[in-house]
Amino acid sequence: MLKMEADIDVIAVTGMCVEERRSYARRLAAARGFVLVTAEQTAEGVEVVDRTVDLLRMASHAPGIVLEYPFETPVVEIVGSLNAAVVDTRLIDLVCVLDVGHMLVDVGSQEYVSLPAMNGESENGILAAKAELLVSQIEFASTVAIVNSGGLQTAELEQAAALVSHLAPNAGQRLIAESDDVHGEVRQPFADRPPDAGWVSILNREFRPTFHSREVVACRYEQLRPFHPGRLHQALTSCLFPGHCGRILRSAGFARLATRPHITGQWDQVGGFFTLSLVSRSMSPCCDGSSTMLC
Repeated sequence: MLKMEADIDVIAVTGMCVEERRSYARRLAAARGFVLVTAEQTAEGVEVVDRTVDLLRMASHAPGIVLEYPFETPVVEIVGSLNAAVVDTRLIDLVCVLDVGHMLVDVGSQEYVSLPAMNGESENGILAAKAELLVSQIEFASTVAIVNSGGLQTAELEQAAALVSHLAPNAGQRLIAESDDVHGEVRQPFADRPPDAGWVSILNREFRPTFHSREVVACRYEQLRPFHPGRLHQALTSCLFPGHCGRILRSAGFARLATRPHITGQWDQVGGFFTLSLVSRSMSPCCDGSSTMLC
């Protein structure tokens, strides 16, 4: 008779600030009694996780693993690799360690970073915007651990909390005031109910952010007719990016162009970065589109 072994619980830790992320991952592993796998190790590829799982089953009584990931690792790849049917792991918490004092600057960053492959080799020069990587880490997180808030005024902290809550309304926010503190255990494992990004919640009319600020506003825009390409380009170049309509930090959704009404594109904007990528094709000329904006 074969005995099915339970999956190993895993907490993934992401974040832009190397020192803060590393320190938090170590404290979290110690607090939970988990084995820590550092960013230098996870950068080598998924084989490191497999070997750690095997060692944990054979020689350790630790209940799980904390995986710290380099900032350059796309969060979609992290979730996919840990939730795949062929792996023996169960992602229970996806933590974004957020240096709140630098958040607005980081979201507005114009810098790019080189993406690593999951096998540890170069991705042939593929670049990604820092701002997009950071926002995706916040949006996918089940827990946002907010650090370095001591230098902020009350109004600034309120604005930061509201921004995080609008980007990831279903994520638990934990203000880490002490250098040796960590957040408590999550009530529902990530694998059982992955959190929704704020823009997805808005489109589904389920948007209920925990924190609010007069400085942070979210809205839904819906237009049944497709966009005129020329007027859309003019709006982006003369209104969205220069900030004539306020600072739009994040907008996302779906749209169609009048010149290609059979194609649905995904609208994706973070700070000064904007993409409209193919989602689906349809033979029907009927079209609609909607997007959300976070100002």
